[in-house]
Amino acid sequence: MTVTPDYWSIKNPLGHKIDSESASACFWWKALSYFPGATDRHVKAEVKYFMRDLYGWFQSRGMAKGNPPEYHNTFGKMTILGKAKQYFRVPETAFSIGLNNLNHLNENLIVKSMSSEISDEDSVLMTTEIPDLKSLDPQFPWFIQDKIESLWDVTVFLCNGAIFAFKRSREELSGVDWRAEQNFKFEEQEWFPFELASDNAANLKKFAQDLGLEFGRFDFMSDRSNLEELYFLEVNASGQWVFLDIENRYGLLKAVTDWLKN
Repeated sequence: MTVTPDYWSIKNPLGHKIDSESASACFWWKALSYFPGATDRHVKAEVKYFMRDLYGWFQSRGMAKGNPPEYHNTFGKMTILGKAKQYFRVPETAFSIGLNNLNHLNENLIVKSMSSEISDEDSVLMTTEIPDLKSLDPQFPWFIQDKIESLWDVTVFLCNGAIFAFKRSREELSGVDWRAEQNFKFEEQEWFPFELASDNAANLKKFAQDLGLEFGRFDFMSDRSNLEELYFLEVNASGQWVFLDIENRYGLLKAVTDWLKN
C-alpha cells in the first residue's frame, strides 16, 4: 500500500489492485477489524484513521455511496430513539453513570452497549437481562432499557426505497440477545420474510428520511400479542444484512448491487 496526498494504491495478497486512477466509487461497510492480527491500540487507531481518510477522498469527489463512517457519531442511539417516537413505540430508555433519576423505568430491565466496541478482554456486552438496578455498579456507564416481552425479533432492511422485512422466533432462545445464539454455519434458516404492514412501511420510510438514510437495517421487537405492533430498538447504518438472504432467494443482493451500480 502506498499513499501520498496526490496518489494512493492498494494491492491485496492475491495481487488485486485498486488505486486513485482506477477507482470509481466507494461504499463504507462497518468492519470489525481494520488490520487483522494487530493488538496494539495505536496501530489499530492509525489504520482506522487512514480508512476514514480514504473514504473522505471518495466523498470529496462525489464518489461515495451509502452512509459515512462517522454517521453514528452524528446520530447516536439516544437521538435516533427520540426521532423514532414519532413513528413507532419505543421502550423506556436511559444512559446513566450513578444510576440516579431512573424512576421512569419498569422493574424488568436489560442493559446493552452504546458503542458495541470490544473491551480490553476482547469481549462485547450483548443485550443482558438484569435482576434489578441494585445489581449494577453505579460507577460504570450503563445503557438501560425496559425489557420487551416478545415472541419475535423483527429486522427491516432498507435499500434505496426497497424494504425487506424479516422475523425470527424468540421461543427457543436461552437468553435475551439472538446474536449470542446465531448459527454462523447457516445450516438452517433462522430469519423468515414477512409482509410489513403498510402503515409501518410508510412510517419506516419517513423515519429513514428524517435520519438521512437510504440504506440501513432497522431492528424491532413485536408486541407479544400482535406482530404488526412494533417496538423500535435501533438502526444499523452500516450493519450486516447478507445473513438475512444467505442463499440469495429474496433479492437483497440484487437490490444492493443495483443501487451501488447506479
